[in-house]
Amino acid sequence: MKIRLLVLLLAILAGIKVWTQERLYREGAQDALILAYRDRAIAACQMSAPDSSVGHPTASPASLPLWTRPASVALVIGRSNARVSIWEVNSALWPARFKHPHVVLTASDRLPHAVCEYDVIEGRAYLTQL
Repeated sequence: MKIRLLVLLLAILAGIKVWTQERLYREGAQDALILAYRDRAIAACQMSAPDSSVGHPTASPASLPLWTRPASVALVIGRSNARVSIWEVNSALWPARFKHPHVVLTASDRLPHAVCEYDVIEGRAYLTQL
């Protein structure tokens, strides 16, 4: 009975150790990718703003979001507005939707909130609204 308890305790400790290492690795990798691509994402979002300007092609530069000071910066896998289903693996958009890492910048200075998703693989920014 004591040996079973000891084995169970060691198994629990091993599971906690593996979970902690995995969590620390993922957080470190996320921080490193954001640090590496944040400036590129900001530059790409600033450059693509006059063309699409979040649904307002004739917006003045003063009404555009200021991407140099985003309200939040996050790393996600896949572009949320790519119109492709998970089973359409032969689609050209499938990797962009389900594989490519994206740095997501959110500008909360006005409503509706502007969101810029920078595709790290393509090196291109996509602007949307929340």
